[in-house]
Amino acid sequence: MVQGPLALARLENSAITPETVDLDTVVADRAAIWTAFAGDQRVGITVAGVPVGKVWAVTGALEQIIDNLLSNALRVSPPGTTIVLATVTAPANGGCTEPMVELHVIDQGAGMTEIQRKRAFDRFWHASDSHHDGTGLGLPMVQRLTHASGGDVTLNAAPDGGLDAVVRLRPAQPARTRNQPAVHRKIPPLRGYGTTGSRNAAETVSRPDP
Repeated sequence: MVQGPLALARLENSAITPETVDLDTVVADRAAIWTAFAGDQRVGITVAGVPVGKVWAVTGALEQIIDNLLSNALRVSPPGTTIVLATVTAPANGGCTEPMVELHVIDQGAGMTEIQRKRAFDRFWHASDSHHDGTGLGLPMVQRLTHASGGDVTLNAAPDGGLDAVVRLRPAQPARTRNQPAVHRKIPPLRGYGTTGSRNAAETVSRPDP
């Protein structure tokens, strides 16, 4: 995993060209690796959603993005809770003229205030009430890698508590058509965990598009 101010400086000063990467494969691989670490803390990791296929991303960026987000989520997750990685295709909205692929990393921790969520991407920033170790560079790295890949990342409050980190990336292929069924995976209830401006995640990650 690339870490530290030097890594950020290199990323910002380098000409990097995104390539096509299979997001479903990367999500499954990282979830499998992190499951053992989470299990030591009695925290579950679940993959949910529909296959989204390939996206545009800088080489190695998806692994680092997911690792940093899972590390943060695990750091704040109480025993007996579950971290959910959900992939969905989001409709065009706001400044986006075409659908984007969203990766949600949802935890059941204490969450952040709106001010904390805005500050969280500042280098070396730590919440004043934080009792967890960290460099304060994980989220800035996630943001830089996502931007370098042509995407965006936001932190949303999960309605039932916790944080919903949303990484939006450009699909490298047409979105799933209406007659292609969603892949239904066994997931816990996700009532209230929504995608950006869309239905609640219990619907979004487990149902085909209408």
